[in-house]
Amino acid sequence: MSSYSAYSGSGQAQIDPFDASDSNIWRKAEYLGRYLFAADFLRPHRPDLVADISCGRGYGAAELAAVAGRVIGVDGDRSLIEWAKGSFEKDNLTFLYKDLNEEELYPDIAEASAAAVISFETLEHLLDPKMALSQFNRILQPGGFFIASVPNVLSESADGSGLPRNKSHKHWFNFSSLSRLVRENDMEVVYRLGQSWSRALFRREQQLCNARRLNGRLSDEPLMHRPEMMRWLSYVAAYPTVEDVDGSYSIIIVAKKNC
Repeated sequence: MSSYSAYSGSGQAQIDPFDASDSNIWRKAEYLGRYLFAADFLRPHRPDLVADISCGRGYGAAELAAVAGRVIGVDGDRSLIEWAKGSFEKDNLTFLYKDLNEEELYPDIAEASAAAVISFETLEHLLDPKMALSQFNRILQPGGFFIASVPNVLSESADGSGLPRNKSHKHWFNFSSLSRLVRENDMEVVYRLGQSWSRALFRREQQLCNARRLNGRLSDEPLMHRPEMMRWLSYVAAYPTVEDVDGSYSIIIVAKKNC
């Protein structure tokens, strides 16, 4: 598997880090690592309501539900919403179908009701990311947090016509363009983070396998796909940090809505 196919391609919204049948252990660790960070960051703030936009199968919304009074998971794929509803039964966790290309979050999520909006690997898929940011701003409380990630354009590639090779991506982002979009919607970036370690480890593993120094990959070990080991790997190798942000496939930000 190439580094491109490990860190991009179709079907990312369907990733479940706890799905042992998915062998892409490094990408699973990165996806879970972002949610672990978001939950840890929000825990001391004791948020009353958190909206998880593009929640996929709901595992991340379930993580957030451990630190928030209430979590609403939102996704534009009905099958994923139904999967999430059937997989997670928590009194403070609900799931909502919304296609952000066509529908508004308000009034299903009330204006200025959310203490945080989480949206990982979402904006690059939307035809109008600015409209989505305006919706996030509308449902955020003053002083509320927006925690998001987008693929770093430095790690993306183009097809022969110059369009993103990943056909589900409609936009490319660098830190400047993402920050500008956030500022235009009454928020300011307070932290920039990356996940460079997991990508470096993946590439090193690939190099050693190609050189026949290793006889197998970490993903070949069934033990590593157990929930407790996925959580361990996500914390140790794929937890977002402020170190070496340009070495990361994703740009991760924490922004705050102006009061």
